[in-house]
Amino acid sequence: MEIQILKEKIPMEKVRELSKKWYDTMIKGTVDTERGLVALGGDYHIESCEILVKSGGKHKNIWGFNINFEEPLEDMLEFDSMINLKPALGNKSQIITDKIITDKCENIIREWIIF
Repeated sequence: MEIQILKEKIPMEKVRELSKKWYDTMIKGTVDTERGLVALGGDYHIESCEILVKSGGKHKNIWGFNINFEEPLEDMLEFDSMINLKPALGNKSQIITDKIITDKCENIIREWIIF
């Protein structure tokens, strides 16, 4: 299975199935906060980021996340990625430090993935 931009809402079981190609216990993803899209898969967040950019997104609007299946449901989603380093936008960490951006990312992810 290749890295993919989600076209329809998918259940967590399908996300777990997708993860087996890469890490099995987690999956990397990116979210385009301007267009409301989510891409899943890859060894690195930059891979799915580039797919979103090629489809018309802008780097400044794309944020990385992980779904870690070894964590309890409420802690599965984490926003820790090198692509989140955006000093020009005020994010000087791999972790998204702006709660507004984190909340927007989480809302978009939950529109596409059924936790």
